Amino acid sequence: MVGEVDQHQKVRTEVVNVRIFTQDFEIEGEAHAKPGGYSGRISDILNLSKISFLPVTQARYRERSDQLNDFVETDCIMVRLETIEILEFF
Repeated sequence: MVGEVDQHQKVRTEVVNVRIFTQDFEIEGEAHAKPGGYSGRISDILNLSKISFLPVTQARYRERSDQLNDFVETDCIMVRLETIEILEFF
C-alpha cells in the first residue's frame, strides 16, 4: 500500500571514524553519513539545520581536563553540534 513505512527497513550509511573535541570532552567513535563524497559527507550532517545532535556509535570519551584517566566506553553517545570545537577524521 502506498504511504506505508516498513519498520524494518534500514537506511544505508557509510561509517566514518571520528575524533571530536568539545570544551569539556574528547570523544572517539563512528559517525554515520550518506555514502559517497568527502569523508562520507559528515559536513552535510553538521550543516543540517534540522538536527541538533550527532550520534556517535562504538564510542569512547573522557574529560579533556584529565588526560590521565582512561576512556569510558559506550554503544552510543549523542554530541550536541553547537558544542563541537574540532572534528577530526581518522
